Amino acid sequence: MSLSKAPIEQSTVLDVRLFAIRLDVVKATSFDIKCIILITDFLGVARRAVNAFVHLEQTYSLIVVYTLRDFFTGYSDHSIDFWDCLSKAQWPLYFLVHEDTTNT
Repeated sequence: MSLSKAPIEQSTVLDVRLFAIRLDVVKATSFDIKCIILITDFLGVARRAVNAFVHLEQTYSLIVVYTLRDFFTGYSDHSIDFWDCLSKAQWPLYFLVHEDTTNT
């Protein structure tokens, strides 16, 4: 179990999106899989999620980076892809992923 770093009233959109990416990566790596495909409408947030350099939301990034380190260590065939899919494009798969993520 993890504790949030700020009350929900003080969370920013960036905090929420980084938290969602963190949950998705941790959940995906808990299965016996070789490839993770992360679909997002904010590719910049996904970049920040895998950036271990100092920034305000570094807590989320460090968890993602350490989780992916374990996912890749010793497995040259493992991969992660980030797909940029704008929600306004109304791609059906985007809405299925969104629904699954928000109901988890």
